[in-house]
Amino acid sequence: MSELFGAPVAALSVVLGLLVVVTLAVVAALAVRNRVLFKLGVRNMARRRGRTAIIVGGLMLGTMIIASALGFGDIISHTVRTSVITTYGQTDEIVSARSTDEPDIVTLGRGAGARFLTAAEAARVVDAARQVPAVDAVAPAISESVAVQNASSRASEPHVTLFATDPSSAFGRLRSTAGANLRLDELAAGETFLNADAADDLAAGPGDQLVVFAAGRQQRLTVSQVVEYDGTGTDGGALLMPLRAAQQLLGAGTGVQQILVSNDGNEVSGADRTDEVVGALQPTTAELGLFVDPVKRDGLDQADEQGASFLSMFSTMGTFTISAGVLLIFLVFVMLAAERRGEMGTARAIGTQRRQLIQMFVFEGVAYDILAAVVGAVLGLGLSIGMVRAIAGALSGPGMVTIRYRLTATSLIVSFALGVLLTLAVVLIASWRVSRLNIVTAVRNLPQPPKRRRRRAWGVHIAWTLLLGTAFVVLAYRGKSAELLLAGGTLLIFALVPLIRLLGGSERLTYTVAGLGVLVWNLLPFSVYERLVPGLRMGFSVFVLAGLLLVAGATMIVVHNATALQSALMWAFGRSRHAAPVVRTAIAQPLRTRFRTGATIGLFMLVVFTLVVGSATSGSFVAAYNDEDTFGGGYDVTAQTSPLAPITDMDQALATAQGLDRSGIAAVAGQSYLPVQARQVGQSTYPGYVLRGLDDEFTRSTTYGFALRAAGYGSDREVWDAVARNPGLAVVDAYSVPRRDNFGTPKVSDFGLTGFYLEDGSFRPVPVEVRDIQSGKTLRLTVIGVLADTVPFAMLGISTAQRTVAPLGAPATPSVWYFRTAPDADPVVVAKQLESAFLDNGMQATAQREAQRDAVGASLTFQYLVLGFLGLGLVIGVAALGVISARSVVERRQQIGVLRAIGFQARMVQMIFLVESLFITLIGVAAGAVLGLLVAANVITDASGQPGMENLTLKPPWTALGVILVVVVVSTILTTWLPSLKASRTYPATALRYE
Repeated sequence: MSELFGAPVAALSVVLGLLVVVTLAVVAALAVRNRVLFKLGVRNMARRRGRTAIIVGGLMLGTMIIASALGFGDIISHTVRTSVITTYGQTDEIVSARSTDEPDIVTLGRGAGARFLTAAEAARVVDAARQVPAVDAVAPAISESVAVQNASSRASEPHVTLFATDPSSAFGRLRSTAGANLRLDELAAGETFLNADAADDLAAGPGDQLVVFAAGRQQRLTVSQVVEYDGTGTDGGALLMPLRAAQQLLGAGTGVQQILVSNDGNEVSGADRTDEVVGALQPTTAELGLFVDPVKRDGLDQADEQGASFLSMFSTMGTFTISAGVLLIFLVFVMLAAERRGEMGTARAIGTQRRQLIQMFVFEGVAYDILAAVVGAVLGLGLSIGMVRAIAGALSGPGMVTIRYRLTATSLIVSFALGVLLTLAVVLIASWRVSRLNIVTAVRNLPQPPKRRRRRAWGVHIAWTLLLGTAFVVLAYRGKSAELLLAGGTLLIFALVPLIRLLGGSERLTYTVAGLGVLVWNLLPFSVYERLVPGLRMGFSVFVLAGLLLVAGATMIVVHNATALQSALMWAFGRSRHAAPVVRTAIAQPLRTRFRTGATIGLFMLVVFTLVVGSATSGSFVAAYNDEDTFGGGYDVTAQTSPLAPITDMDQALATAQGLDRSGIAAVAGQSYLPVQARQVGQSTYPGYVLRGLDDEFTRSTTYGFALRAAGYGSDREVWDAVARNPGLAVVDAYSVPRRDNFGTPKVSDFGLTGFYLEDGSFRPVPVEVRDIQSGKTLRLTVIGVLADTVPFAMLGISTAQRTVAPLGAPATPSVWYFRTAPDADPVVVAKQLESAFLDNGMQATAQREAQRDAVGASLTFQYLVLGFLGLGLVIGVAALGVISARSVVERRQQIGVLRAIGFQARMVQMIFLVESLFITLIGVAAGAVLGLLVAANVITDASGQPGMENLTLKPPWTALGVILVVVVVSTILTTWLPSLKASRTYPATALRYE
């Protein structure tokens, strides 16, 4: 990736690296100046190696999350960049009669081939390009899709790229698989080169006979060699031949399809001079009605954007896990401070200052920090490779991009630096907190006396909280920000804490009221917020903020009302003379150390909340899309043909096709597919998009629904009937319309409608203009419907009646076909028969059932991947329990001795620690699951109210919840087992003499 968070990655890595160096240099200087404090701070690392390993393992997870997100972005970006370079090679710009400015997402359909340039037009462009100093090579070329069959093995491919150029002006390295340099003019008549992808697809090698179907004709060619060449116009299968041979095969005379331009520089740096070259060629191409497309630069930019989008997605989702890691860091240092409280009190009593105590903890924290950051960065990058492999396995198949693995040094530096700085910041805050102690009580190992705040301090607290909360709410109204609204409302609720205390309320009442207020405010249905702030905009980050606030509120309630849980447990187990003392003693310690208990409960609650919300919402959406009737639109098989060999009368073709059981097809509908430039009337630019022409059968029988209909249309059927009857009416996909609530909806093109939102319920018909790129003809259409989100990408674009696009001529010939099969026919078999029968036309057919299964399977794989990514927080929770259990045994050694002395058996002592851990864990898991289900219900309720999502219902992940519960309980027992076993083996006399 070239950019991260909007900043150049190289510059960001330098800045963060320098910041880490400066920070560590300051710490090192303090260590040199205060060697005794340094030794006191780090001595425990070597003494207690097991605890050191647990702490480092917990601290590294934040860095691991950051590194894995960066590594994932690196791999995706490099994969797309490699695909771009494989497709275009040394070519930086392409001059043709059709712009390549089409949507980035692949859709069903292939536009008609570009108009061929005449020899005179090509010569003028070539001459103009050669006059540009920044151009080092220029060549005429043809790049067109053809159907190919191996005459020997009968293996066939409906779409193989035919690439041809003039051997005398060709650029880029053409070589055999053995590495020998080759030239196109070495081919004899009737021979062709195949690249490795085409050879694999066709099971072909040197000497094999191929049958090429193109432009209504077929020709036999002999494979000369399998070659390697970047720049065929595809990263898939291609056959290569001289320009003249391709012109004869396609019946193109002396015409060429493209002029390929290569800039000074290599295959990457050449794109830097694109603006200069495009500007120099613009006068000539504009005069000839041609387009100059900066294909290399656009492709590389898209690669960086895709890498950055994955980075943003995973880093946003990882916020919960990183937050859990921050809690663990804080908890670790609170535990260390509790263990050394007597030691710190003695040190303060003999003259040690608070800042020196802080330095001791900082020295120890930095040592842990550096180890954790190194391990976390390396493991995080390894995790990113595993995640990409999981996705690649789910998305593997014909036509899919090959994953290219590469991890950059800048990502390693950035992840290491962010991990070090984040952990160090938390260490500083925790060190400052633990250094605030009462010397007398610390020396005597007594509880810290409660700190009483003056009325004036409470008043200042109220004033600042009200001021800040009000400011956030005002900014939310002005900026229509849901995040600011939630934060502002929560701050206003927190102002109740000092207010109730001033009025004499107890601590329990105060924090219970505040916690309930936070829960209620952040669990309100989204419609309530939208009524409070009309036009409110929401993004995925609102869930991150709401989740953190909900966990904070629930933790306050649980911690300050744990005595009620204790009473309930004692009511349940109080009659058992064996269980009662164990339960009472186990729960007493968490009630005494509320901060530590609250942090641990909050940690588990946060992780489980994230997992439940993620699994419930994503599972519900996948279930909503997993509807064959909705996905297929009433059809069972989709097919597309080559633009060079269209089928003008499909009914007649089906009747005469060989090897096809016509009785298996009940109905057929067609679409034309045309790349166009489109804009809403009144807009200044004409971005590229797709125009679809629907025949009468399609508009009559399709079941695709609408998210939004224009005023005056009461049903989806009325919209389709109007499109069929009234030339000029059209519908668009849901990605062309803005949304108030945008939770990661992809942007597929710069084309978009304005003046209304998808959530509005209805809209006034919108006039748009579409312009055929090749002929320049313009159509004026009126949009009266927006397709539902559940409609697949196959319908991406502007769709209107076929008679409306017919005036555009040959390019509007149908090339996409929808087949409804007979009740007793198998759509998979019918799809294979269609491909075989219409191989000459390059037909590629797919059963909707298989397409839907692949789409849902990919979604489920991605869902499980994300949940696994978020589930790393459970590791943090287990690490926290390990730290707590290990330190509790040491901290409560004398208490263990007293318990053993008064009659507690070793097994009872062991059970005390197990029950204590289970008590904390189960409260966190249960509260997190309940909050997660409530938030998921809010999300699904809001989404199901959106147009076109009426079939969306909440699907609670009961299986996932059960697995989470089992994993957490087993992990808790395993983590606590060894410390509890150690505690049970402590002899009373030894423990009571422990100092």
